[in-house]
Amino acid sequence: MSGQARAQTAIDFTLPDLNGRRVSLSDFRGKSVVLVDFWATWCVPCVKELAHFQRFQEQYADKGLTILAITVDGPDTLAQVQPFLKRYKYTFPVLFDTDSRVIALYNPRVVMPYTFLVDKNGAIRYAHQGYSLGDEKVLESEILTLLQPAAPRRERAISVQGTEAFLNRDFSDDAYVDQVRGGRASQVINQLDVTISAGRFLAGVRADAYLDFSPLLDDYSLAKKFVEYNSKSFGLRAGDFYQTLGRGLAFSLLKTFEKEGLEYVIDTTVGGGKAAFNLNRFSGEFFGGWITRDKPFHDTSPAVRDSVFGGTAGLSIGPVGTVRLNFLDASLKPGTLLGTKHATMETVSFHVPNWRDRFKFYGEFLLVQKTKHFVEGEFRGHGVYLESGLFVRNWTFLVEFKDYRNLSFEYNRPPLLESELIPIVANQFVDSAEDITGVGLRVDYYFPRRSTLLFTKLTYQDDRRDMPGRRIVHAFSGYEKKFKETGWLTLLAGYRNETSSSLVFWDTAGRTIHGQGDLSYPLTARLSLEADLEVKRFSGALDFGGQFYDYGERRSYFSVGYSPHWIATVLYDWTTDPKILSYKNKRNWWGGQVEWKFGRSSALRVFYGANKGGVKCAGGICRFFPPFEGLRIDALIWF
Repeated sequence: MSGQARAQTAIDFTLPDLNGRRVSLSDFRGKSVVLVDFWATWCVPCVKELAHFQRFQEQYADKGLTILAITVDGPDTLAQVQPFLKRYKYTFPVLFDTDSRVIALYNPRVVMPYTFLVDKNGAIRYAHQGYSLGDEKVLESEILTLLQPAAPRRERAISVQGTEAFLNRDFSDDAYVDQVRGGRASQVINQLDVTISAGRFLAGVRADAYLDFSPLLDDYSLAKKFVEYNSKSFGLRAGDFYQTLGRGLAFSLLKTFEKEGLEYVIDTTVGGGKAAFNLNRFSGEFFGGWITRDKPFHDTSPAVRDSVFGGTAGLSIGPVGTVRLNFLDASLKPGTLLGTKHATMETVSFHVPNWRDRFKFYGEFLLVQKTKHFVEGEFRGHGVYLESGLFVRNWTFLVEFKDYRNLSFEYNRPPLLESELIPIVANQFVDSAEDITGVGLRVDYYFPRRSTLLFTKLTYQDDRRDMPGRRIVHAFSGYEKKFKETGWLTLLAGYRNETSSSLVFWDTAGRTIHGQGDLSYPLTARLSLEADLEVKRFSGALDFGGQFYDYGERRSYFSVGYSPHWIATVLYDWTTDPKILSYKNKRNWWGGQVEWKFGRSSALRVFYGANKGGVKCAGGICRFFPPFEGLRIDALIWF
């Protein structure tokens, strides 16, 4: 979505930068125009857009433009942020929104990238969601307009922002409608999100409606609600919130990226309260409340609530780094997959964010004590996670190590090391953190004059959940090239080998060869083409029921876009995966999609065809969403 936004006052926020310094949006009021962008290392269109922001930084920083690139990378990919910036020589300020707090205020659906411009008076003057080749031209034009001298505006005492998201699905698969959906061939999901700001005070609500038709099933709820007070050194919040301790070894609930639609977002919060402070060398945060357990659609039984409380306390040791202590106490009701009844966790971490612009380090050690429902005795475990980065001229090196013992907990998302950036192998991730040791190494070399990147990554993991467990080696290498100012080419190839003699892993043990290619090609300043192809061939190593689990898979799309108004896409997937074939008996999946972007920051997306579904992962929690055939209409209004 894009368009000239109403001049409401931008909601103030304070976030840490790469060196741990806290930066507020209000720091730049009356001084500069601010470009605020939400991005992540795993978001492909975000990565393409950031290259243009570096050019903006070089051309307009001295003329009054400030760029705040806010990353929402979670515990699983946070280690990759600084190496990513180093390899491309990006120099604009980068802030961390690890808890998804700020992006949830500005862009509740978390469809990224999301960019907005704030004038010198603190008012939002332009907003844009998504990225296609040519969007940077429109954004640059808006920047030049705002950099011109303008009369001061009176600041609004109260600002209201919100989004209205609507999704309609009409299912054309009669068998799926009758057998799975009870004859209901149509569904509507609606979310209304409103935030009100007045100085340092905030309040927000989100109302959800789920409607299934013929026969009718309806569900209405006030899904999110909060009030908040914030200053640069102190914050207080009551209501719903996202929360992460450290790198997620103990606890992590985050807002996740929306790609497949509203119905597939993994979105869980703590309901209660939290307080945070930052006083020179000392900082801390304390929270407590409950987590409402997901229940089946239209289940009228009382909601199950698990209680949690915890916090963190940190001490900055000057230029060396920061030492932080985290703790968590949780009591869970029966019914979870892992069966935890009570858990306490204590962690200590040491963070060196940037030493002489050459080195960074993060280490965290955790102890956990657990009891379970219907199982006698206490379970003890630990978690160790280490990561370090080394930056030498055009080289970047990233090393990660983990050793987890009995670490499994319903609400943590520790780093996995296997790359979730490669969706074609997403359903083969190590989805357990209970008893596993692993190490990962990524090496990049960047040719600045040629705008070319060469990279390779190798991971090894030993999973000992069930003896003899399994061992996983995954290696891939790639090539990235930027051309014609906005063009982009990415090529990647990899090999994954998983060995095990246990039938527990019959569907993942084996050899996987995979490849990926992505091309963005500008035709004119506004018209562009984009094509993407992912392929995988899996050969199973375990004999299950007299046969090996072998299959192939291809995912592809081709898009034509005219910035900033519309994008037309043809999608084609092919698979011989027996799991999918046994469910749908279908190998070829075609679909077409058109997205219109209107003024006043609104968008309409229409999809018709078939989508074979797949796996969606968020920081270690992976969920399967089923195939879809039919019509989907997705609308968004931002105000």
